[in-house]
Amino acid sequence: MSRYKKENLLNALTKFLKHIYLSYIPNAKDNIKQITIKVLFLVCIVSLILSSVFIADYFFQGKQQDKVVEKSREIWNDTQTLEETEKSEETTETEETKPLTQDEKIQLLLAENSDFKGWITIKGTKVDNPIYQTTNNSFYLDHNQNKRKSVYGALFFDYENVITEEKTDQNLVIFGHEMKNGSMFGQLKKYKTIAFYKEHPMFDFSTIYKSSKYKIYSVFLLNSKKDDDNGYIYNIYRNTFANEEDFNSWTSEAFERSVINTNVDVKYGDNIVTLVTCSNDFKDARLIVMARELREGESAYVDTTKATLNPNPRYPEVWYVERGLR
Repeated sequence: MSRYKKENLLNALTKFLKHIYLSYIPNAKDNIKQITIKVLFLVCIVSLILSSVFIADYFFQGKQQDKVVEKSREIWNDTQTLEETEKSEETTETEETKPLTQDEKIQLLLAENSDFKGWITIKGTKVDNPIYQTTNNSFYLDHNQNKRKSVYGALFFDYENVITEEKTDQNLVIFGHEMKNGSMFGQLKKYKTIAFYKEHPMFDFSTIYKSSKYKIYSVFLLNSKKDDDNGYIYNIYRNTFANEEDFNSWTSEAFERSVINTNVDVKYGDNIVTLVTCSNDFKDARLIVMARELREGESAYVDTTKATLNPNPRYPEVWYVERGLR
């Protein structure tokens, strides 16, 4: 490039930058109105850039999180072993890869993270995840299953739940974030519609000691602060009951609160799983999905034709207040 062309290019660039400066950057030649407009413009630009970075980071973390969970799914669902078997069609019978036993799967997941305590799968949804437990209910809110910082966190049991070979609590509480991309417990909000419930009335649930199927019997909104319901919070954590009447009283309230009349019964002695996630129905709202274990000899089938929307479910007081109903 000749010296003449370089000078012209430099002059053009200088002229362009000067135009940008005078048009968008507050300077001594501006009056108050122009300065105000330019400041607001710059604030908008900075906000747009920061929002774009945040959104990009959110989805990047989502893809990374999907990869992390997928590795565990390959173990739990044995898909990696099946793929390897398909690729080994020419091997002899003794050389073929055998499917992993349940105990082998559990040992591999424990080797990845010793906090591993179970698995939940709601077929046909994104809920197909390992569940962890530590000494508090805060760590896995912002750490993934590899114990690395993540806004997605991981599914985890209430830290007070007892899960041992000798004893497992009658009611196990599992927490998970309501992620916008549907991961973790992001799809549980769909249970507020009867169509989704009818498609997914059951789920598979395992601890490291036992596997079973569970029938969903109640879906409801719950306050996390007593002030939002006249000083009261329905105790979803209960594990001990004085008698059958006490148990029935507790489950009756869950039915009363449920947005769907599922027609699934609950009996004294049933094992229960309680799923908890956030909801945007009011500030600090929680969405609760409660299910009970399939009983011995019971059909793994739910007659969803009998399910109906509850015309008057019991909501926390704040729900009524925010809608002008109180």
